Amino acid sequence: MIIRFTLDKLTTRLAFLLVTLPLIVLLVWLTISHFIIGVMADTRAEVAPDVLAAAAGYFPASPLLHARLAEAELADAISPEEAAASAEAHAAQAIRLSPQDYRNHLLLASALEARGETAAALEALRTAVRLAPNYTEVHWQLANLLLRSDQVAQSLAEFRTAAALDRSRLKPTLDLIFNATEGDIRSLELVTGEGMTERLGLAQFLLDHELADEAVRVFRSVSHQTQLSSPETGQFLNSLIARNRYELAYDLWSALVSRERQLPLIWNGGFETDVSSSLGQFDWSLKESEYAWAGISIGEGRGGSRALRIDFAGRDTTRLSDEIRQMVLVRPGARYRLECYARAAALETPEGPRVVVSSGNTELAASPPVASGDQDWMLLTTEFTAPRDAAAVFVNIRRTPKFSYDAPTRGTVWFDDFKLTPLEPGAALSERQ
Repeated sequence: MIIRFTLDKLTTRLAFLLVTLPLIVLLVWLTISHFIIGVMADTRAEVAPDVLAAAAGYFPASPLLHARLAEAELADAISPEEAAASAEAHAAQAIRLSPQDYRNHLLLASALEARGETAAALEALRTAVRLAPNYTEVHWQLANLLLRSDQVAQSLAEFRTAAALDRSRLKPTLDLIFNATEGDIRSLELVTGEGMTERLGLAQFLLDHELADEAVRVFRSVSHQTQLSSPETGQFLNSLIARNRYELAYDLWSALVSRERQLPLIWNGGFETDVSSSLGQFDWSLKESEYAWAGISIGEGRGGSRALRIDFAGRDTTRLSDEIRQMVLVRPGARYRLECYARAAALETPEGPRVVVSSGNTELAASPPVASGDQDWMLLTTEFTAPRDAAAVFVNIRRTPKFSYDAPTRGTVWFDDFKLTPLEPGAALSERQ
């Protein structure tokens, strides 16, 4: 009985092994196959086309291997026609095995285009778009093929969708359409769409191509809130200024910072408005200096609650050049009077700071220096004639040493109530249109 029990147990185990062994072998084979296919199909790995072809022969039901082989043949083709035909066959096989994978249709389109079958390539790309409508690349490839096949009007919608899905595509899209249409503004606007941020990008693009008037028109179509909140606005204004389009830049800037139709020639002369970091083109610019700290002081103003305060660091040969200044629009050749008020506390200096009007590297005029010691508010004035070749000048607060060395400057100076007045008719800026 013991022997019979042992034989029965052994028979049961043997039968179990005979049943499960094929399953184990199949599982091992599937695991190895999956690993091999995964390695071969990984685009990060460099695999020769002949190795991929051999793998596809071993695993003919793998859409990943057929797709990778088609991609490799297109990339490494020595004979483009022959490679494209083979790539087309493998891409078609990948589609038969995995018809819902849009990437296989992109590969088929590339192979078809390489063989000159543009209409079939476009159909493959449209299928990819239907399968993956929210993927930038499918719209981008369809748009480019439409453009290459001289179907510019049809390409615009696809370009617009691609740029909407990925804003980084807008600039290359505009470059392509600009060249293809010889700068047709309507086509550029169609491909940009109605998005406010995108229209700011179009405005900058047009300005970069020296189409300033069209650029400003597009910029004006952008909502006021988008203009205020977008960093592209400051870039656009700076670009206008760099092209000496001062009046255009000022007109746009003034509409952003104030509702008034005509602003004073010096903006924020009493420092009652916070200095803007992004829209400071015609506002005060306060930069760091190793010789002094400059900032807006509250509760110490002359005409209002605020004033510009400068605390000198007490370093020898104190110099202030362009750290504190404002760009001001003027009429070329017109004459102006500049005035402001200054006071000092415990000011020790060989010579105090001055208010200077400059154009380029030339000082046009300078006020008397602020006197040393403790001084109540004192009026500083100067007059100047705007250069005939300049539409803007700078109002600076400067302290220039007379010699290569002078004694340290210490103490505090306040400036307030800047005012620029034209001294002849026609010198004032016109109202904003």
